[in-house]
Amino acid sequence: MKKFRATASILLLAAMTMGLAACNAQPAVTSLPSVSTESKATTSETATEATTSEETTETTETTTETTSETTTETTTEQTTTKEPTPTPAPAAKTTVNDQYKRSIKVGGKTLWTHIPQVLIEGVDTDDFNEEVLNKFIGIGKKNDSRLYYSYYVGKKAVSLYITVELETGNSSKKNLYVYNCSRTTGKKLSKSEMLKIMGVSSSAFDTKVKNAIKNMWKKKYGSDTSAAKKKMEKASLTSSMIKSAIPYVNKDGKKAYLIRQIEVPSGALDHIDLHGTFS
Repeated sequence: MKKFRATASILLLAAMTMGLAACNAQPAVTSLPSVSTESKATTSETATEATTSEETTETTETTTETTSETTTETTTEQTTTKEPTPTPAPAAKTTVNDQYKRSIKVGGKTLWTHIPQVLIEGVDTDDFNEEVLNKFIGIGKKNDSRLYYSYYVGKKAVSLYITVELETGNSSKKNLYVYNCSRTTGKKLSKSEMLKIMGVSSSAFDTKVKNAIKNMWKKKYGSDTSAAKKKMEKASLTSSMIKSAIPYVNKDGKKAYLIRQIEVPSGALDHIDLHGTFS
């Protein structure tokens, strides 16, 4: 009986010992979540770094695009500023012909009236041609006068030189007109624009005109000492008269000038148009 109790006591003690051992081993199991938690934290940090990297990349790309747009705008402005004025090729087809013509018979002869027009391939010259037509159509329809023209086609301009006979068949009674047309725009050229094309300064042109007027008075009216002649000569040499002279290129390609309506003595008072070349 005592042996049995001793054995049972031993067994009970052993069981208690095993239970305690089992209780002491529990903390080793709870250490695993700790490792898992550290892993999650690391993953979170990695994700945060990746996000920051993407944001940085996006910021860099935005900055690059902005810089690119700014550069493009600047380049466009520079291109617009430096863009040269277009000019037609020297070989561009340019034609001068009649936009109106009419024939009349005087003393058994047939005399023609011609009003010119300028046609430039690829360029609108309608306004220029309409101005010329409106100026001369009334004269062209009259039986007591006629008109005709010559012209010169240069690289940048076309010059029309138009003669109007005030008395049909009498070439000594006439008025002269000049029109310069731009081959680039098809528009009528101003005096300053034409002088630039001709390569002549305004002062040099005015000097040439002034000398031409003086020589005309000396050659044709040198013997006339009347007060009326002196008054006319003085009026023809005023700044306004000299500035009114028109530059052009004649049919022979020479630089020329036209001074319209100079009052001169010829029995009854009359006016003449003075023209000439200086090249």
